Amino acid sequence: MRKNHLRNNIRRRHALAGIESMTRLWSNPESEEVAHNAGTTLIAIARRNRVRIPRRIRMRICRTCKKALNSTNSKTRIKMKCVVVSCLDCGRVHRYYGGV
Repeated sequence: MRKNHLRNNIRRRHALAGIESMTRLWSNPESEEVAHNAGTTLIAIARRNRVRIPRRIRMRICRTCKKALNSTNSKTRIKMKCVVVSCLDCGRVHRYYGGV
């Protein structure tokens, strides 16, 4: 039992390190294709290892098209204490409630 718990902690640390390295690559892309591939890989690592992506990063990724949500390809509105971010590439609407 104890050995399995330690193995899971090691897997979790490796997954978090992979997420951090993909985040650096995703936030400073050399090209659009590199950013898209890094976003896809970042989400795949988190899902495979059941690790949460940090909120500051999760809010900036469109879950449909895997692109960075920035001022050039998204529209941000605040409606009744709710932040609404619309992706202009795929049309997905992200709503963030509460203490954002």
